[in-house]
Amino acid sequence: LSVAIEPIKKITSLKVSDENVKGSPTRENIFYKIKRHSVFVVLTGAIILALFYGVFTIYKAPVRNSPDSFFTYLGEYNDYAIYKTKEDKVTLSEVVFAFNSLKIKVYRQNGRHLYYIREPNMNIFLQCLNPVEMAVPKCITVKERY
Repeated sequence: LSVAIEPIKKITSLKVSDENVKGSPTRENIFYKIKRHSVFVVLTGAIILALFYGVFTIYKAPVRNSPDSFFTYLGEYNDYAIYKTKEDKVTLSEVVFAFNSLKIKVYRQNGRHLYYIREPNMNIFLQCLNPVEMAVPKCITVKERY
C-alpha cells in the first residue's frame, strides 16, 4: 500500500482594500450602531417585563371571597384553610365536626386547602395542594356517607 505525497497548493485569499479596514467611522454609522444597540436593549427589557407580569399574574394567590368564586373562605382549623360553597349556610364548627367524624384518614401532605361540599346524607371534602381558583388545581376527593 503506497500513497503518493503531493505538494500543498497555495490558497489565494481575497484582497481587502485599505479603505474598508482603515476607514474612519462616519457619523451616520455611529448613530446607526447606537440606535440598533438601544433598540435591542429596550426590546429585551420589554420582553423580560412581559414575562414577569405573566408569571405573577398567573400564579398570584386567589382572592378569598371574590364575587366570581364558587367557594368562599370559612376559616382555619388545624393548619388547614377551610372553604365552603358560596350558597351554603354552614358554619366553621359544623365543617370541623364533619371533618373530625371522617372515618377515612386524611393526610396533610395531600394539601392544606379543604373545600367542603354538603350533599344530602354525604360529606364531601376536596383536599387540594393549591387553591381551586388556580389554573391547574391538584386535588383529591374525600367523601363519606353519614
